[in-house]
Amino acid sequence: MEEIRSDLKALSGLWVVVYGSWPRGEATPRSDIDVAVITRTEDKAANLKTMKNLLGKTPSGYDVRIFESFPLHIKAEVMSNYVVVFGDPLEISEYFYYYRRLWKDVEQRYKDNQFTSYKEVLQGIKRRKMLQGKLGIGL
Repeated sequence: MEEIRSDLKALSGLWVVVYGSWPRGEATPRSDIDVAVITRTEDKAANLKTMKNLLGKTPSGYDVRIFESFPLHIKAEVMSNYVVVFGDPLEISEYFYYYRRLWKDVEQRYKDNQFTSYKEVLQGIKRRKMLQGKLGIGL
């Protein structure tokens, strides 16, 4: 963890967590390290500006992203398995509470709408094309 903190020292003034294979202990030598910067704002322009400011400030091998820019199911993945690099762990956990509640409300619907096989994906594409033809529109 100290090596990660050292590599990410340019982000030390921000809330930063590592998630994915590294905290799960499943990282391989070829794995990158997934990093989420928590900006505490949903303002897309502000988050884009933050992301631009972060470009080039970390060594290769780190995939740095803005937490608030993730779709909800990726936020849920981050929140289920993360290690705090910079920031107060309790404050970060409390910040995640809002997103945990959102995810809890939609998780079952999200899972119910997942394809179970590649065959099902192909059937969906075929059905969509058929509907486009019948309706004469692009979906």
